[in-house]
Amino acid sequence: MKIINIRSEAGKKYEKPLWELYERAFPEAEKKPLWLFEKMEAEGRLEILSLEQEGRFAGLIINMISGDKALLDYFAIEDSVRGTGLGSLAIQEMLERFRDRKYILEIEALNPQAENYEERKRRKHFYMKNGVKETGVFAYVYGTDFELLSSDGVLTYEEYAGFLEKMMKDQVILAGKMHPMEDPQKKDI
Repeated sequence: MKIINIRSEAGKKYEKPLWELYERAFPEAEKKPLWLFEKMEAEGRLEILSLEQEGRFAGLIINMISGDKALLDYFAIEDSVRGTGLGSLAIQEMLERFRDRKYILEIEALNPQAENYEERKRRKHFYMKNGVKETGVFAYVYGTDFELLSSDGVLTYEEYAGFLEKMMKDQVILAGKMHPMEDPQKKDI
């Protein structure tokens, strides 16, 4: 497995399949617009990584990064390589990559009434078996209740909220909810 930045020469070929996977893998309410990714990346607040397995696109990792913290914003593995251990390798590589920073992960909170409760349980188990730890902190962001995990299991709500406010300066946080701003390039006619 290789992890390749899509802005590198080697990673450019994976830009299209990466965004196609992004569109398929995440609920509409949790997706950020492409213009925001580009802006954050240009400002050094974000990295967009592709996973390569045997010379083919295999997944995506998008991290927000600032100071002594990084947040796994999006992580998805192509269906054709799920269950092969690639996801575990990728998470372990990210933990190593950010060993000198607090690495934060957001997962949907375990709610037995949720339609995808079993999926949520599997996702949490996956992260825990790969060395990520519970923090005991929960947050409501983009209309979703999240449980926050981290590389060391130590995180306060204030640290998380402060990081998000710094990272998402293009967004508005109201009453514990994040509300996306409109594309500043879009003009009403």
